[in-house]
Amino acid sequence: MAPPANLTLGRSAAGKLINEDLVPSPPERQTWTAWDYFAYWWSEAWAVSTWSLGSSLVAVGLSVGEAILVILFANILCAVVIVFNGVAASQYHIGYPVLSRPTYGIYGSYVFVAFRSVLAGFQIYFGGYFISIILRCIFSSINDMKNTIPLTQNVTTQDLIGYIFAFLFTLPFMSIHTSKLRLLFTIKSFVVPIASLGIVIWATKANGGVSSGTVETPASKGISTTAFAFSVMAQFNSVMGSNSALIVTVPDLARYARNGRHQMYGQLVGLPLSIICAAFGCITTSAVLNMWGTSCWNLYDLLNGILDEQYTPKARAGVFFASAVWAFATFCTSVACNITPFASDVTCMLPKYINIVRGQFLCVIIATATTPWNLLTSAQSFLSFLGGYSIFQGSVVSIMIVDYFLVRRGNLDIEAMYDESSSGKYYFVYGVNWRAVAAFVAGFALPLPGFIGSFGTASVSSSATYMYDLGWELSFVIGVWSTGFSASCSRSPVRRTVASRLAR
Repeated sequence: MAPPANLTLGRSAAGKLINEDLVPSPPERQTWTAWDYFAYWWSEAWAVSTWSLGSSLVAVGLSVGEAILVILFANILCAVVIVFNGVAASQYHIGYPVLSRPTYGIYGSYVFVAFRSVLAGFQIYFGGYFISIILRCIFSSINDMKNTIPLTQNVTTQDLIGYIFAFLFTLPFMSIHTSKLRLLFTIKSFVVPIASLGIVIWATKANGGVSSGTVETPASKGISTTAFAFSVMAQFNSVMGSNSALIVTVPDLARYARNGRHQMYGQLVGLPLSIICAAFGCITTSAVLNMWGTSCWNLYDLLNGILDEQYTPKARAGVFFASAVWAFATFCTSVACNITPFASDVTCMLPKYINIVRGQFLCVIIATATTPWNLLTSAQSFLSFLGGYSIFQGSVVSIMIVDYFLVRRGNLDIEAMYDESSSGKYYFVYGVNWRAVAAFVAGFALPLPGFIGSFGTASVSSSATYMYDLGWELSFVIGVWSTGFSASCSRSPVRRTVASRLAR
């Protein structure tokens, strides 16, 4: 059952496990409706990564229609898992750092919270890319600006100026609490699709239509049907991987729902519609490839390419508008996917000193201190890390879902989540639920050899590569299966629990 509105936590809750952002959200912050969740996911669908997804699928031999189907089904699966993982948060109005305690233990949860917080703040640097294009549209002399930064630093003067502007633009929004940011996603859900449609219209008009070219079959590419099928699964897995971090920490948003139905309906509808952005990217890439003979797979290269082709007032105005909108879109993605989850999660590390607002400032400071331009340019190793990151996230979320629905039947003890005494319900052994940890290890063990092989430093079998291609899906399924204690739950009460929790 949901916690009472006048919930007060006992003396055992005092100390390092609690602050104002770790307790259940009060009624005045339970403001997110189905529309807010729909706008959030609809707006997050309009991201640079989603735009380039379609072209990568076509590159492995899929037609445009097949590529769209792969992305659609992957996003439907994402939406279903996200809804299930958001149920507990929408009922008890608690975020991921606290919700993970019943599953992994009072102290064991710290490991999984810290692991989720590894990726934080890189989107600010992406936003700086678009700001540098904006400056190029305004000042024609910026291209002639001398780069005074050594090449070994992996950043140019123009890019660094863009990053500084993006950093300064982000700072004022860090003082706003997460629960009040939903207006940003509503604005983004309107303006970004309009700008994206403008890019598609320009590309197809300039090219005289869409040139899809000849779709390659497995035989024409010289690979077996099995290898081709797993290459498609790898692309399916890349869609899951792009959402893997948010799948885990969706409780940080679901906690603000007015009730469970709002988070369920809004997310089930909003997330699958990201297929529209991916289709736009596929169409534009195809047309530009036919015109210029080169594939501009990301918007940064595309917009710069337009200015390279024709630096006219009309082109500069169009690119300025598109860059400004996508800079704003990237900022929203930074807040939603990096800064907000990081801030929500690190509150449990030092709750006496860090709340969500302070955590947001901490995120952007750490993001700058890590010099993301260095991390992002070590291409192969960094991209391999991002691809492998999802294999560790699949079992994390599957174990939490199984634990909540099947083991605890949807019942949580709120006070016990803030009790660090050895007799506490969620203390387990030395503060860690070792069975959940074992299930987590089993979840990523199978795809791990293929992940190591992806760096090119070790030779692995084709079977290991295929298991890595399944990545998130394999990790999720093994995480469910290896949570052996769920077998003791009878099927009929479980079905009633799941149905009742989703409907509330």
